[in-house]
Amino acid sequence: MLTKILTFLYYFCAILFGLWSIPAVYFLNIFPQHNINLALAASYAVLLLLLQAIPEHKKTCRTLTLIIFSMIFLSWDQMTPSQNKNWADSVSRLPWATIDDNKVHIHDIRDFTYQSETDYHIHYIDKTYDLSQLNQLDYVLSYWDDNQAIAHSIFSFGFKNGEHLAISSEVRNQKGEEYGGFTGLYNQFELIYVLATERDVLQLRTNFRQEDVYLYPTNLSQQEIRSLFNVVIDRVNTLHNTPKFYNTVTQNCFTSLMNDFRKVGNQSHPFDYRIYANGFSDEMFYQNGKIKSALPFLEAKQRFNINQYIQPNIYRRDYSQQIRPYTH
Repeated sequence: MLTKILTFLYYFCAILFGLWSIPAVYFLNIFPQHNINLALAASYAVLLLLLQAIPEHKKTCRTLTLIIFSMIFLSWDQMTPSQNKNWADSVSRLPWATIDDNKVHIHDIRDFTYQSETDYHIHYIDKTYDLSQLNQLDYVLSYWDDNQAIAHSIFSFGFKNGEHLAISSEVRNQKGEEYGGFTGLYNQFELIYVLATERDVLQLRTNFRQEDVYLYPTNLSQQEIRSLFNVVIDRVNTLHNTPKFYNTVTQNCFTSLMNDFRKVGNQSHPFDYRIYANGFSDEMFYQNGKIKSALPFLEAKQRFNINQYIQPNIYRRDYSQQIRPYTH
C-alpha cells in the first residue's frame, strides 16, 4: 500500500511539475533565438515522456527525472529581474519616498495629461504630504473587458484637503512589449508600484480607455490607513532599490496589494475564490464590512460606478472631485 501511495505521489508531482517546467525551459531564454528555445522545450517534453515510458528501468528513470527537475528549478531560481531596460513611458520611473515624522516626501508621482490613450504629455512630480491629514482609503476596481471575474485593483489614499494619491501595482513592461497572463507566470516582467494622481491613473481608464471603474470608500480607521500607507511606501522603496518579478497569480495587481493589506491586520480567507477572481473582490470587502455604505451591495456598486460622473475623451484637472459627487 505504501509503495502504491508513493508511486501515485511521484506521478502526480511529476505531471504537475512537468507541465509547469516545459514552458519554463522555453522562458529561461538559454539561447537568444526564439526558435532554438522552442525546439529545446519541445525536446525536453519528449525526454520527459520517454523517461516515464521505460518500464524496465523505472528507478533509474525516476532518478534522472528528479535530477532534471532539480536542474531546471535551480536555473529558474537564478533568474534575476532588472532595473535597466527600455521601459514604456507609463512605467519609466520608479517612485520612492522618505518619511519624516508626519511628512512624507514622494518622488516621481505620475501625473500625465491625456488627449487620448496614446497621445499624452509625460509629467512626473515630487510632492510632500502631511500624514496627519490622511483620513481616507478608497478601493478601486477597473474592468477592461466583459470578463467580470478579473479587474485591475488600485488603492487611493485621501487627505482632508481633498488631495488623493493612487497606488497601482502593475507590470513594468518595455516599450513595444505586451503583457500576457500566461507569460506573466514565468518571470518575464518586472513589478512596479505606480504612485499617481487620480486625474492620471483613474481618468486614463474611465475617460480614454472607456473601462468600467468602481471607486469604493472604505471604513478603515485613520490609524489603519496610516499603517497601510507606511507598508505601501516601504514596498515602493524596496522595489526602487531591489527589482522583483511580476507574477500573474502570486504577485499581481490585486495579490500584491492584499499582501500589504494583511500586514496591518486586515485578514481575508485564503481559500475565498474572490482572492483569485478579484473582479468579485468588492463583494468580498463589502461582506467583510470594509466598504463604507449602508446600501445593499448591488445598489452600492451602482452608486460607486464612477463612469456615470465623467465626460468621455475629456481631460479634467478636477477629476477627483468630479467622480465623488455624493460627497459634495
